[in-house]
Amino acid sequence: MEPTTPTERPQVPAPVQLARALLAAVAISHLVVPVVMWARQGTLRDQIEFQHPDFGLAEVARSADVAVASAAVFHGVLLVLCALLAWKLATARPWTRWLATVSQLLSVVFSVVSWASSPMFHAVIPIIGSTQILIVAMLWAPRRTRDFFAGAPRSGT
Repeated sequence: MEPTTPTERPQVPAPVQLARALLAAVAISHLVVPVVMWARQGTLRDQIEFQHPDFGLAEVARSADVAVASAAVFHGVLLVLCALLAWKLATARPWTRWLATVSQLLSVVFSVVSWASSPMFHAVIPIIGSTQILIVAMLWAPRRTRDFFAGAPRSGT
């Protein structure tokens, strides 16, 4: 797709618009995870205590604090990345499609680790994972999408 004037960008195809909206939803999920973990620290402590019966109360509490803090950092970074990608995908820059693909597929892999370590998010992990796979499919499968990214300028941001 070629712009009609040098300053006009090609229209963002519907699959890319859908991927952008889904990335925004995934970004929100990254905000929710550490908040839920913080709010349910008692449940988190119970799960840690069950998985590590040799831990004392102080170790269980410290482990829960570390889990919440690390989740806040990890999911905070992913929130910013998803929000950035939701915004930048409309530019048709190929790097945005590649970064979205890699980040969403890695997030699916990381979700397997989360699934194995705690049942706290078992209800939502398959939904978010399916959404992330759909994002990748929307960025690569439709011909309109491939054409959109193939026609983008290669230099700059």
